[in-house]
Amino acid sequence: MPNRRSFLKLTGAAGSAGLMAGTAAADSTEELLADVELPDKSDRPLVRLVTTGGTIASTEEAAEGSGYSVSEEADAIVEAVPVLDYFIDIEVDRVAQKGSSSLLVEDYVGVAKAAKRAEADGAAGVIVTHGTDAIEEDAYFNDLVLDLDIPVAFVGAMRAADAVSADGPSNLLTAARMITREEFHLKDEPSGVYVVLNETIHAARDVTKTHTTKVDTFESGAAGPIAVFTDEQLVLYREPGSYSSNLANADLDATCDMVVPIVTTGAGADAYLIEQASAGKYDVDGILVQATGWWGGTSPSITEASQEALEAGIPVARSTRVHDGPLRLIDEESPIVIMEDLNAWKARLHMMVALSISADLEGVRDSVTEGKYGIDVVAPSSIE
Repeated sequence: MPNRRSFLKLTGAAGSAGLMAGTAAADSTEELLADVELPDKSDRPLVRLVTTGGTIASTEEAAEGSGYSVSEEADAIVEAVPVLDYFIDIEVDRVAQKGSSSLLVEDYVGVAKAAKRAEADGAAGVIVTHGTDAIEEDAYFNDLVLDLDIPVAFVGAMRAADAVSADGPSNLLTAARMITREEFHLKDEPSGVYVVLNETIHAARDVTKTHTTKVDTFESGAAGPIAVFTDEQLVLYREPGSYSSNLANADLDATCDMVVPIVTTGAGADAYLIEQASAGKYDVDGILVQATGWWGGTSPSITEASQEALEAGIPVARSTRVHDGPLRLIDEESPIVIMEDLNAWKARLHMMVALSISADLEGVRDSVTEGKYGIDVVAPSSIE
């Protein structure tokens, strides 16, 4: 890596140059790297860049004054960070070109297949450029279904590529640095899927977006991040790897057709959607109920309708609407699947993947406890 001063200049130049980096920026990079020991070209790891769109590929100019608009292709994104070429070799695989809120499960599957192709082709790692609105969902989905020896880093940006303080270039460079570290290449278990922003590496299972605009919006709750990068070193806080259940035997194509709606509880919340499903008027493969806190309470109508859905043979699961912490059901005998501390949007995807393997409720339940957090939680008030 460049020394501290050169490194800061390089990342600053990348951010301010935006997607207009050209000969002048390249010359500047050459000068900054003149005294830096670089690896031989033959030693640079091959990294597959899988692109899906998002703010990192958007510009304010293309939006014509109405926010951001996806406009930049992969080559332009890479050119925004010329220093990448000095440390890794990049190949591009485009899966989509749209905002992450418009991505479908079939796009998530497309990313998974692209990651598998990358490993088969000998890539040392995968970087997925992605919109931040749904980056945690796509990353979690892929962490469930991938069992790869190489790490996969999802990278986004909170600011458009042509913004004065664009964060996309720095995030890309951080992901590249992560992939070149041996700590993220595991031998006896999946190397894992990560979300990399703001010089911080998060496990896909734990990370969530907590603020609509801040650059440091992504957090990992009580678990905390895997690591952070300083200008000169990697600081590890916990072991790299996948913290999700390993559902690599899922039928990827079948997940695209799964219908698992989210029903949220609240004061007087009705259960119309569940009732329609139980009556056979709305075809679903399962139902995810976003309940309240520790006990997983729901409104009376949702509680009753959930039982009717179970009797109709529809798998029902619950997650908590609380930002952090586990969930426990009041009735220990209930067949409702408890999704531990997964938020509703991740729990829904988990159900879809698990149901592609088995429609059996116990199969879904077992799939939840296969992750690294698969332990029974006891309420403090119940400890004798």
